[in-house]
Amino acid sequence: MTDEIFRGMQEFQQYAEKLQQLMTDMQDQVPQHATGEDAQGAVTVTLGPDRLPESIKVASDWQRRQPPENLGPAVVDAYSSAMSEQMEGWARTLEQSGWEERAAELEGMPDVPGSGAGPVAPPEVPRQDRDPVRPRPMEDVVEDTLSGLDALDGLDVDSFRAPEVRGEAAARRVVIGLTAHSLVSCDVDPQWAAQQSSVRLSQALNEALSHARAKLEDVRSPGAAQIADLNPQGLMNEFLAILNDPQRLL
Repeated sequence: MTDEIFRGMQEFQQYAEKLQQLMTDMQDQVPQHATGEDAQGAVTVTLGPDRLPESIKVASDWQRRQPPENLGPAVVDAYSSAMSEQMEGWARTLEQSGWEERAAELEGMPDVPGSGAGPVAPPEVPRQDRDPVRPRPMEDVVEDTLSGLDALDGLDVDSFRAPEVRGEAAARRVVIGLTAHSLVSCDVDPQWAAQQSSVRLSQALNEALSHARAKLEDVRSPGAAQIADLNPQGLMNEFLAILNDPQRLL
């Protein structure tokens, strides 16, 4: 019976590790940079690997391409175009990487825990994770886990909605709104913009972008904050360390 328990735990651990590796490998396939323009070519946005804008450039003849009141929306359109380019590049890379075959291999792994024959060793924890972990008593780890799950049970979808931050430049004539995942707005004073060169507009847009990105480092959704406070990785490391010491389970 004990062998069956350990075998099931080992199979589940192997499944979790392979799934995590697959997700990491897929994330690593996201193109590091992508560029997009609005439909009229007035604005060019370049994305970084975090899928947020890294830079914004206004064309020298932007007023021939867009009226001043459309400059802010053109930035958002250029961002959307860059996002589409990045996602299409990601899809092409994933298709070549064989991720679907790897995912299919995982589908049946945990279906029949402990189906093998003979004694089995306890699940092995990677040494870099096991050595520094000194797990607390099993009952304490379980209690913290259950308490955390109870706390999360009260959270809804809105609790995980990414908060928006706003960066400003040119005496608030340029305002950019970001979340941790996307550019959500760009407002440019049209009367001010009409008097500016493309160089000055690009400078102001990138200044507002830089301010907004800096603010993102200090904000997170209530749900994300609560999960971080629970330290799920620490609890998982304790569980894995406990599994390597069968006496703790007796």
